[in-house]
Amino acid sequence: MIDRPITEEKAYAYITRKAAQTRQLLVFEHANEDVGVQVPKGTIEDGEAPHEAVVREVREESGLTDFDSVRPLSTDVWNHHEKPKAYRRHFFHLVADEPRDEWRHKVTGSGEDNGVVYSYFWIQPGTCSLARDMDDYIERILE
Repeated sequence: MIDRPITEEKAYAYITRKAAQTRQLLVFEHANEDVGVQVPKGTIEDGEAPHEAVVREVREESGLTDFDSVRPLSTDVWNHHEKPKAYRRHFFHLVADEPRDEWRHKVTGSGEDNGVVYSYFWIQPGTCSLARDMDDYIERILE
């Protein structure tokens, strides 16, 4: 049940690796804080379509810029656990041709994470819980 005002729209990226033998999901950990394993995501800007926002957020947060596909998966409304607000969340599946197994990236853009370093790595989907219910639609990339 949604009992809070929707204050922002967010775009979430489930990125899988094209050449992997088994399905692999790109995740990151914040280099300076223990906030859990996450996927790239961020706020949709005014006038921006969700599919445009997810590509921009992935570029800013991971440095990845080239994708074989960007496919919508689901849209929902999620109550924030610690704050009295809710987000409209748009989930996408992106496929990347990325050879690196892990890397660090300094976030760019104008958001609050600008300059923060994220440590990226690949996991098998479903092998660890993602922070803040980010894995709610993970089964859809396995189909």
